[in-house]
Amino acid sequence: MQWELVAAALGDHLRQITGAAFDVEDLERPRHNVMVFHGVGGIGKTTLSRKLEAALAGADQRPAQWGEPAWSGKRILPVRIDLARSAGTSFEDVVLTIRAALAELGRPLPAFDIALRRYWESQHPGESLEEYLRRGGLGARFGKAMPQQMQSALADVAQALLLPGTVGTAVGALVGSLTRALREHRQTVRALAGCARLADLLEAEADLEALSFYPHLLAWELAQLPADKHVMPVILLDTFEDVGDRTHRDLERLIQRVVWLMPNCFFVITGRSRLQWADAALPGQLDYTGPTAWPGLALPAAVPAARAAQPPYGRVRQVLIGDFTDCAVSVGVTRRGGP
Repeated sequence: MQWELVAAALGDHLRQITGAAFDVEDLERPRHNVMVFHGVGGIGKTTLSRKLEAALAGADQRPAQWGEPAWSGKRILPVRIDLARSAGTSFEDVVLTIRAALAELGRPLPAFDIALRRYWESQHPGESLEEYLRRGGLGARFGKAMPQQMQSALADVAQALLLPGTVGTAVGALVGSLTRALREHRQTVRALAGCARLADLLEAEADLEALSFYPHLLAWELAQLPADKHVMPVILLDTFEDVGDRTHRDLERLIQRVVWLMPNCFFVITGRSRLQWADAALPGQLDYTGPTAWPGLALPAAVPAARAAQPPYGRVRQVLIGDFTDCAVSVGVTRRGGP
């Protein structure tokens, strides 16, 4: 059953990220934070993605027969993103959706928020981020807290740096002052000084490539949350086949970078084809490839859902759902993908 596979994977992931050896800034360790369900069109992958989102959002949305997961009591935040071409989702939208969902935390995430505001003013001069979120539906979906939290982050840093006036129209000056303070190890910005890569990212040109590295700042901010605020985002990426084809991987490369740079988050990907990230023949097309980087995606290439949790497969994280039999009842779908 797909839910059992996801619940087991989440339990493993939570144990890993709460262990003493886990370091959110370690960019070399293999990643185990992604699970893939793939199969032919019309088999019910989108329905599965939506069912998982609802089940993770609260126990009242979870069928009783699914049981209580081992990680019950931990705060899980599901964030579902439709990557279908018809949805018109850009890479910017992926990053903004993740940040907008985290507005539920009720607090600024200053390392990321300052970098994002700088990016936005550079790439969208004269266009209000607030208006963009409203027009794209993110404001209605997640509320208006995100822009307010971002502005609060800017104001707090400006106050710590003793910068005069408002910061809403002076992000460039704020970023320059903050970067110098970080380089000089000033105590005024000690709350951000622990983010080793923040100064480098603020100094980089604020383009799409830089934006693709900002999720590292989000992951770092999540790791700084006090115990009573801890949350683990589960990001569900649906219709993954629409990010490109096997020869045009620009968007896939950016999304893979997000997955790699957010090791304390878990990703559930649904699409028609298995991910090739663990294949050894892709260097140069994607940043992180091979079975060492993605052990759970490597073996075997496709495992029927009914056997994926059984020996010898163990922690296989790539599951073929091309044959819904007993599993169909568990997620409430038919072979045509309907409820």
